[in-house]
Amino acid sequence: MIDVRAFHGWRYNPNKVDLSQVLAPPYDVVSAKEQKDFLARSPYNVFHLELGEDAPGEDRYAKARRLWDTWREQGILLKDPVPAFYLYRLHFSWQGQEMVRRGFIALVRLVPWEEKKILPHEKTFDRVTEDRLKLLRATKAQFSQIFCLYHDSSLSSVTALSEAAEPAFEVTDEEGFRHELSLVTEPEVVEEVRRFLSTRKLYIADGHHRYTTALRFMKEMEETYGSQPLRCFHYMMMYLCPFEEPGLLVLPTHRLLDLGLPREEVFRRLGIFGHFEKISPSRLEEVLHSLSSLEFVVVHEGEAFRFSLNEGAARLTDHLPQEIFRLPVAVFTSVMAEALGIDETRLKEEGRLVYTPWVEEIMARARGGCFGFLLAKTPVLALEEVAQAGLVMPHKSTYFYPKILTGTVFFEIDPQKSPPC
Repeated sequence: MIDVRAFHGWRYNPNKVDLSQVLAPPYDVVSAKEQKDFLARSPYNVFHLELGEDAPGEDRYAKARRLWDTWREQGILLKDPVPAFYLYRLHFSWQGQEMVRRGFIALVRLVPWEEKKILPHEKTFDRVTEDRLKLLRATKAQFSQIFCLYHDSSLSSVTALSEAAEPAFEVTDEEGFRHELSLVTEPEVVEEVRRFLSTRKLYIADGHHRYTTALRFMKEMEETYGSQPLRCFHYMMMYLCPFEEPGLLVLPTHRLLDLGLPREEVFRRLGIFGHFEKISPSRLEEVLHSLSSLEFVVVHEGEAFRFSLNEGAARLTDHLPQEIFRLPVAVFTSVMAEALGIDETRLKEEGRLVYTPWVEEIMARARGGCFGFLLAKTPVLALEEVAQAGLVMPHKSTYFYPKILTGTVFFEIDPQKSPPC
């Protein structure tokens, strides 16, 4: 059973800070330059907690703890007096269409992977998990939510929350998208949604490292405080959204690879496995919408070419499980490994690989020894199929867009306290 709880969130005091200056995107989608820009924007920007820098005589984890304590003491952050679910409406535009995505922030009880109630679709890396664990140990707080999906064909859960919601704030981000947070505190509505979610499975869309971190932290806390009764460290903040929500948008994650090879050589090696068709700029968008999983677009020096695998090359992924073998990223990585000997993990570690959902960025940067590769998007329900099978997708198969902001609600993990936290 999935255990979802309302909680006493900590939130920025709008009388003391400008919300537009203190909220930020998720820590794992910003560049080093963007990180510094957000840190410079305000002394109270959430990145001073979530993604700060070392200070003289103080590492970034101890600094985050000091700031977390100080901001609460000074009233920069205020604790909501009544436990709440936090309805999050994200108003955005995409390809000329106005859209809204509804989800809500709540606490969810942590359960081990093997129970298959909360399911991953990506593998995690120890280096990233260790950084998040050090921050969690130091602060005993969560500053951002992981993003999970669940099924609700009638959208009854988000509809009930919407009808009972009391507006808290709204803020417009740098893309002009409007983020609206509301509180739901009515016990009957909270209990209705809790009952509904209790019979569902959750599928992690974004935040695998944070979930893994929270599991490790829970085990450490249990060594001191025991596993019973349930305490705050048995829970973590999640942003929950139905698969069926009309505003749920998943983009492909394209690749920019520094291959250090001339175009002729790259095309010669790939040409063993398929054929190229040059695409005029006016047709690029149309082609991207029609790509099959056995095709991708190669970009170089402002020109674009559709690459289609031949019948023999299509068998490169036959050794993979059926839930994965025709996913666009699985096909792409298999072909690139066979044709060019590419290992994405190694290239990323060497700083020769950039992941991005933005075609314009690929077109601008795919020059010289750098080549761009535009992929078809992964169907959102493939995430469920892969997770249900106990498998993981290739790295960076999906990009959920837009991202929710970090800093809307904070969760204080008092290890001596039981829910409501």
